[in-house]
Amino acid sequence: MKTWSAFLPDVRPKAPGIPESIAEHAVLRAAQDFCDQTRVWQLELDPVTTQDGVLEYDIELGTGTELVRLESATLNGEPYAVWRKEGVACDSYVNTPDGKTIEFSRPVEAGAVLVLRCSVKPGNRAAGIADAIYDRYVGDIALLAVAELKDDEGKRQAYQRRVDRIKTQLWRGNAAIRPRSRPSLF
Repeated sequence: MKTWSAFLPDVRPKAPGIPESIAEHAVLRAAQDFCDQTRVWQLELDPVTTQDGVLEYDIELGTGTELVRLESATLNGEPYAVWRKEGVACDSYVNTPDGKTIEFSRPVEAGAVLVLRCSVKPGNRAAGIADAIYDRYVGDIALLAVAELKDDEGKRQAYQRRVDRIKTQLWRGNAAIRPRSRPSLF
């Protein structure tokens, strides 16, 4: 895990005179925004074994992380629906009402194994961010931190363009080709 001070060589030269603690706080807020918008920091949580008659279970997130979104779920190795604001086309799904617990819409058999994949972001008391996120996105997170420290709208817009590009790349799976716009029937 990289601490917030690891970002300072990318932030301090562009925002000189800013106290270290304030710069680190700006990096934390920038990392929260970045992870919230892009959902690049994803974890597979430890399996949960269901119990008879229990519909609600605690989510065991790592220290210093907060849930952004449930991405997917499997129950006994088979895909299981996750509720979204847009709704779910079935009546058996899992959702999170508060980001700390999950609820099944209907009872499931005892002894079933639920595995959740979710997006997370650093919490307010987080000491840092995952090494892989730092290695790949240090410049993007530092850009927003500098934009906020200097109140620079141009840098905020540049950051948002980068975030939009990253989201598009992730949606495409970093593919070098464009997805088909029309279905092929052959």
